[in-house]
Amino acid sequence: MSDVLSVHPIAFDSLGVRSMATFISTPDINILIDPSASLAPRRFGLPPHEVEWRSLHRYVEEIMKFLSDSDLVIVTHYHYDHHDPGKLIPLELFSSKKVIVKDPENKINYSQRFRASKFLRGIKEVGAKIDVGDGKEFKFGRTSITLSQPIQHGNTEKLGYVLMLLVKYYDASVGFTSDIEGILNDYSISFLQSSELVIIDGPPTYLVGSAYSEEDIENSMNGLIRLSAKVCKMVIDHHLMRDSNYAKFLDEIRRHSGTQLLTVAEYLGMEPNLLEANRRELYKKR
Repeated sequence: MSDVLSVHPIAFDSLGVRSMATFISTPDINILIDPSASLAPRRFGLPPHEVEWRSLHRYVEEIMKFLSDSDLVIVTHYHYDHHDPGKLIPLELFSSKKVIVKDPENKINYSQRFRASKFLRGIKEVGAKIDVGDGKEFKFGRTSITLSQPIQHGNTEKLGYVLMLLVKYYDASVGFTSDIEGILNDYSISFLQSSELVIIDGPPTYLVGSAYSEEDIENSMNGLIRLSAKVCKMVIDHHLMRDSNYAKFLDEIRRHSGTQLLTVAEYLGMEPNLLEANRRELYKKR
């Protein structure tokens, strides 16, 4: 990014856990987005492998360190890989923090409304200062943070709604999609197109044939190609990295785009470590 707006992805699927925890800092403020991580309870009919559990605990420790150093926390929605109700991450770490959250009452499904109530009650009790972020802009000195209108969690409203966000410091800017599951609509493109760097959760190609159709994936690919014409760099991760064949999808986008396209692991100079996608192989190594 730049010397004045730095972006540090903390925990992501290409690093071995379900998460999009990201730390962004400017001279004005330290921001932590979606401070949580989790594992798929079942994949290929198997529970998490012990290697996955070790990875989860390692990254939870990292998230807690960054949470301690943050001035502002943003929670884009209430799935457990994006927020933690105190099970792994102590709510006391939110004490006196400013917390911007997805509206817990509107544009939200039942399960997330229930989870939101528990989480918000817990962080209020430790003194967190809570603001609803849907569709709002917040300024901290020369830093602006714009939250999107609630946008559907993927191709159906059954999973609820999430908030995208855009952080700007002068001409430096970064966009963050949360769980939109690729780019499926024009609003997402228009909201993100002013970013230098966009962190995108990617479509869940591993769900084709169940929750997703080939047409849904094609629509997402076309949306990503259109967005790539407007931004300098795209980091695509999260849902996409639950598919061991993710590289074929990224290569297809690269064929139509000159934008730099990376996974989070590659952005950090590392090799992707797809633990969930390789769960069967982990068990075979016993």
